[in-house]
Amino acid sequence: MFTDRTASPVSNLAIRILSEVGNNMDYVAAVVSLKPTGGIPGDISADEMDRVADLADRYSFGEIRVSHEQSLVLPHVRQDQLHELWLGLVEAGLATGNIGLVTDIIACPGMDYCSLATARSIPVAQRIAERFADPERQREIGPLDLNISGCINACGHHHVGHIGLLGVDKSGEEVYQITLGGASDDTASIGTIIGPAVSSENVVDAIDAIVGAYIARRDDGERFIDTYRRLGAAPFKEAVYGAH
Repeated sequence: MFTDRTASPVSNLAIRILSEVGNNMDYVAAVVSLKPTGGIPGDISADEMDRVADLADRYSFGEIRVSHEQSLVLPHVRQDQLHELWLGLVEAGLATGNIGLVTDIIACPGMDYCSLATARSIPVAQRIAERFADPERQREIGPLDLNISGCINACGHHHVGHIGLLGVDKSGEEVYQITLGGASDDTASIGTIIGPAVSSENVVDAIDAIVGAYIARRDDGERFIDTYRRLGAAPFKEAVYGAH
């Protein structure tokens, strides 16, 4: 089972520690974010990939894995070399410190690149990331999975995001259904649509309103998903549709 760890000071910066490798406490699996503010979720250039490959050769026995969360996993990193790895990521410009936070968005290619899509995903993800770009605000919000799909094929896993967006076509307009309460961990659940789809123009404000409702109502240390499960959809629906 993968579990978060904080044995290294870099684990909250660019690397998320997933687990010890087997029973060996000296090695961990580390996840590297590919979600810079304003960037395309999961995108990486050939030159950047070469840099990651060099780091993998140096720190992870040459092994890199790509996760469905659109991040990279270096599965065999010595704990005492995590800081060196982080410094290498900083030098490569790949040290975005947002893994597991609101800007760590899963998004499909959407209508910009996919012939099956009925709405755009990437620009919406970029706008949301820019709205929540402040690192301190991201940490204040805490763990939050936000996933976006550009059609009902659900390649962005919107249905298992704590907050999910499904882009659909409505009379030639791109609109977004909002689901809440999804999860893909040990307490897996499918998100529930909370009301009518919102326009592309209003979708970022709707997400901001949902996050604001969570912040206002959460118990001390309570994650978004736990607050939703405790309160249900009502306060979040009011936050979204009362303002639009």
